[in-house]
Amino acid sequence: MKSRKTARQINKNIKGVFADEKRERAAADFSSLFHIFAALVAVLLPLSLLALGAEIAFRVPALMAFEIERGGVLTELSLNTTGEAVANEITDFLNHSAGSIELTTVIGREAVPVFSAADETNLGKIRGLLDKGLYPSAAAFVLSIALFVLTRLGGRRRYLKTALRASVLFYIFGAAFTIALALFWPLREAVFSRQPGIEFGGDGVLLRFYGGLYPLFAAGMACLISFVVYIAVYGILKRFTKEADKMFS
Repeated sequence: MKSRKTARQINKNIKGVFADEKRERAAADFSSLFHIFAALVAVLLPLSLLALGAEIAFRVPALMAFEIERGGVLTELSLNTTGEAVANEITDFLNHSAGSIELTTVIGREAVPVFSAADETNLGKIRGLLDKGLYPSAAAFVLSIALFVLTRLGGRRRYLKTALRASVLFYIFGAAFTIALALFWPLREAVFSRQPGIEFGGDGVLLRFYGGLYPLFAAGMACLISFVVYIAVYGILKRFTKEADKMFS
């Protein structure tokens, strides 16, 4: 009788050992998965916000209007219009509020289009690039939040603390790269030369409106907008990495 009980107990112990090992392997697998999730949060959160900040900067007319007026481009090109009108026309087209550029100016007694056919072609390509960047950037931000929540639900607060700290470094790197693009034309040319051909030249004047200090203003605005949002999101997410937090428990 004792031998049967002993045998059953041994079998039970053996099964328990295998069950524990199975749980440990499963926990290790999940731990690796949560490591990946946290790493993606560290990268996607800051870079997606920088990309969205750039989208906003290029789609609002205020910066371009200011630079056009400041730089005296209209006087230099003898255009009888205002910087605000030009900037609104460009950004309306980029934001799909207008299907074409209708802005004209009077030279002598004749009304002529401000933008040439080449300018409109280039603006169409710029709009296409902005559209291609908008949705992936928004999706990357949403994904980073979703991965944060999943990792928090998995109880890996320590991973998320590390991820948030690392995200600061990625944000600094991304912001520095954005400013470098604005300051150094060779770097900007090297990056954008890989994009579908946007060629300025001929009788077009579009480059003049995107020149001067406008790239630096746009980069600065992109960094400022993204920094404000990043700090707000960082502060909210950090609360959910504290041990006393019970929201997802």
